Amino acid sequence: MKVLHFSDLHIGYERYSKTTDLKTGLDDRIVDFLNVFDELIDYAINEDVDLVLFAGDAFKTRNPTPTHLREFSKRLLKLTDNDIPVVLVVGNHDIPAIKQRATSLDIFPTMNIDKVTVIDKLKLYTVDTKNNGPIQIIGLPWPRFGTFTTNIRKSNPKIKVEEITKSVVDLFDSNISKELTKVDKKLPCIFTGHLSVMEAKTSTETLMSITNDPLLSSQFFIKPEFEYVGLGHIHKDQVLNENPPVVYSGSLERVDFGEKNDEKGFYIIDLDLKKPQGNRLASYKKIKVNARAFNEIKIKVPKNELYPNKYIEQILNAEQIENAIIRIHIESTKEHFESINDPKIKEMLSKAKNLVSIVPTYITERETLNVELTENLGVMETFEKYLDNFDDINDKRKKDLIDFGKEIITEYEMENE
Repeated sequence: MKVLHFSDLHIGYERYSKTTDLKTGLDDRIVDFLNVFDELIDYAINEDVDLVLFAGDAFKTRNPTPTHLREFSKRLLKLTDNDIPVVLVVGNHDIPAIKQRATSLDIFPTMNIDKVTVIDKLKLYTVDTKNNGPIQIIGLPWPRFGTFTTNIRKSNPKIKVEEITKSVVDLFDSNISKELTKVDKKLPCIFTGHLSVMEAKTSTETLMSITNDPLLSSQFFIKPEFEYVGLGHIHKDQVLNENPPVVYSGSLERVDFGEKNDEKGFYIIDLDLKKPQGNRLASYKKIKVNARAFNEIKIKVPKNELYPNKYIEQILNAEQIENAIIRIHIESTKEHFESINDPKIKEMLSKAKNLVSIVPTYITERETLNVELTENLGVMETFEKYLDNFDDINDKRKKDLIDFGKEIITEYEMENE
């Protein structure tokens, strides 16, 4: 049985967009997100997977536009038209601010779309796969921490914050344990959820994937019933445990420069149905997608460089610029920084998908102060060496500054005797 696990689509994310895509009429960054989604859809169909598991956050906002809903739905229908069932976990970006309102994924069960299951509450779901019978999934949508907190405080107004978090985790554990008693040992069982695990590492600059939800330990998921634990919410893909694998698939597309070094993709899980419970996982592997490249280039031009434009060209030639979203930091004198306007350099940078910014840091005309400090030097000796770097301070001024420094030190020592 083949299961495809992915998460954190965030359709509608427009940061670092440059123009409108003429072919689709969509923002060009939205097209980036849809392109990698298309790679995943094509892979699922070509490899004849049995189930696609999406671990939450279909959209950037909890109120997606009709266009964003259309683009997401078109791709789901492409899977179901090929008899591939889809499981959707409700993530924090899918949940409205008001509890009584529908999530952005509720439209699918409302329309009774065949082969689409929405996980909107913690319970055991049994889903028929394409080729290999049913699979059991214990699913946990993004937990509304505020709701849990309110209910717990009502029963115990004096409870501490750390005790609230423990109470929430204990509640999850209790509810999952109840669902585990319903598991049929003859069928494979996996866990999925949109949540934070305390061992997980993040990489986004904006931390858009992190919210005020309780942190669970990866040890929380070590249950003999689970063959695999497929998570969403953290954009950096990572494996937190091996038996069973506790896996964040990560987002499909980069959202900012904090993710510039992250490899984006999804996971394929292969289950051997002939094996007993807890031993059915034959393999799992990551499949990479062609996410938009982000490149942050840092250039330090020496103050005595005679040909700063050629120096900058040489560095840029070694960097990925074409079709990438780039940000450049240049440390140089003001005169050398003007070299960025060299026609050849401008031509090189024009190949970028989007040149977000060129950030200058100017080197002052005075050389960097050179003060050798050792543990043996006293405060005044260090101060005197510091003043030696300033040629424009005459001897009288230097003596006045040293005397003033001595007065401050003497006054301080007297006050602290």
